[in-house]
Amino acid sequence: MSRKSASPRIVAVGTGTCVPRLDRRGPCTLLECEGFRAAVDLGLGALHGLLAAGVRHTQLDAVVFTHLHPDHTAELVSLLFAARYDEAPRVRPLALVGGPGLREFRGALGRAYGGWIEPEGYRLEWREVGPHAAFEVGPWRVRTAPAAHHPSSLALRWETEGFSAVFTGDTGPHPALAGFARGVDLLVAEASLPEGEAFDRHLTARQAGDLAREAGAGRLVLHHLYPSADRAAPERHAREAFEGPVVVARDGLRLWPPGPDDS
Repeated sequence: MSRKSASPRIVAVGTGTCVPRLDRRGPCTLLECEGFRAAVDLGLGALHGLLAAGVRHTQLDAVVFTHLHPDHTAELVSLLFAARYDEAPRVRPLALVGGPGLREFRGALGRAYGGWIEPEGYRLEWREVGPHAAFEVGPWRVRTAPAAHHPSSLALRWETEGFSAVFTGDTGPHPALAGFARGVDLLVAEASLPEGEAFDRHLTARQAGDLAREAGAGRLVLHHLYPSADRAAPERHAREAFEGPVVVARDGLRLWPPGPDDS
């Protein structure tokens, strides 16, 4: 008989964009399951946000990037620098996974920072994957799908025993996303823009609601909000399209399991 996995803990570490704000760090989400700790993206302030969620940089096992824009990768160099020069240097292996262009990105970082970010005393794996990939990180099975934003962009579906979550990353409307997110327990969708300002590389809250409805998602979380989107009643607009639970993410919010601190 197979052992049932422990229920995962998912925390919105950073829920903002490239715009520096006191109330929203750059994009980052923590996924913790069976003692394995992974992050989706490492935006500005992510390492401090992870500390607030109870996870030191040395305890992080994997980072999977939705794409390679600066607001989603801003603290990678800080992570690698701290791994080498902290008073208690890192020994735990670390996997870094990203879409097309990750190898070139790695090379550029190496030319810029040299030995300052090279691993010492731990194993570092860089893994470039495509938009139709499947791989494992710890107890998670991860699949990717294309997202309409940048050539490196990936939507991510994370699955473990009895649970599934999809992270759209930055994306405009894409015909494959609803099928990719079909029946997911938790849909973390970007909602960067206010209604009336939609364009092909980002979603509004209403479009995120449309996606959740078409996918039959169990729960919708609005993420990656610019200040103008925050001011534009995103929860109300998402609820116009989706009848299930809708949460506007905030930094430090536990996204899963649902509980009294999720609204």
